[in-house]
Amino acid sequence: MKNKLTLSQSLLWIFFSAIAVNALAYTGIKGVLFWKKMRGIDHRVPIRAIVQTGPQKEALKTGYLAELLELSVDKPTLSSDFDVKEAEKKLADSPVISTAKVKIQEPGILYIDYTTRQPVALLIDYENVALDKEGFPFPVAPFFTPKKLPEIYLGMEEELQWNQPIAGEKILLAFELLELINGPIVGDLFNVKRIDVSNAFEMSYGRREIVLFTQDEIYLPYQGKEIRFVIPRILRLPTKKYAQELGNYLKFREHRLEKEKAELKVPQEGQLLVKCPTVTIDLRISQLAFIDEAKK
Repeated sequence: MKNKLTLSQSLLWIFFSAIAVNALAYTGIKGVLFWKKMRGIDHRVPIRAIVQTGPQKEALKTGYLAELLELSVDKPTLSSDFDVKEAEKKLADSPVISTAKVKIQEPGILYIDYTTRQPVALLIDYENVALDKEGFPFPVAPFFTPKKLPEIYLGMEEELQWNQPIAGEKILLAFELLELINGPIVGDLFNVKRIDVSNAFEMSYGRREIVLFTQDEIYLPYQGKEIRFVIPRILRLPTKKYAQELGNYLKFREHRLEKEKAELKVPQEGQLLVKCPTVTIDLRISQLAFIDEAKK
């Protein structure tokens, strides 16, 4: 025997049923109107404009996007003949584009919503190549304005492949170091210009190392001007306890800078920029620092 619904249950059932019916009706009406609108539009017109959208405002030139999609003023493509899915695939084949969506909302107007890969480091194993945070390589020029980025050297010899991330223990180690040197403590103290992990996993323990190319700067006031002294350094770190040894170096660095500042001499030629000899500091043996100073 079925239980009878109470008055309140009946009213709730009627209420939610009415909402569901209205929602279906609204969706149906909107769909019909959209279908009629699309039928009433003549798609047999050539694509005459490209509109870029996305988080980065016009990151790439419109001419480059048109070239990827094989669109030409001389040989116009009709909106009705344009394959949106194929266009998205062509854009994704570009090494500088991370994601892309294409649509035609009105005849002759192509909308491209895309994001570009953002460089976090330069891969100096090859010329004109940067890496994004996921390890994807892509060309820098002519797509991005040159800016100061740390360099990574992996010691790669194989041919570079676009549209696939670089894999392996070297790139993982390099990115760990990159995160460390860009951190709030290390990044504020000194400038790392290059991370070299090409020998980080050598069979010979004596050759196994991480090399950081860093640079310190000291400003010395002189006769109302400031003389800038640039001191290049090469840090040789172990592959396992590199964070600990780097912390030890940062403590040692403070005393080192005080000593170097006291020994600086104003150049006789009146130079405002002085590049000092490179100093190599070997920290691969725990609690020891071997310093090799180039002759001045």
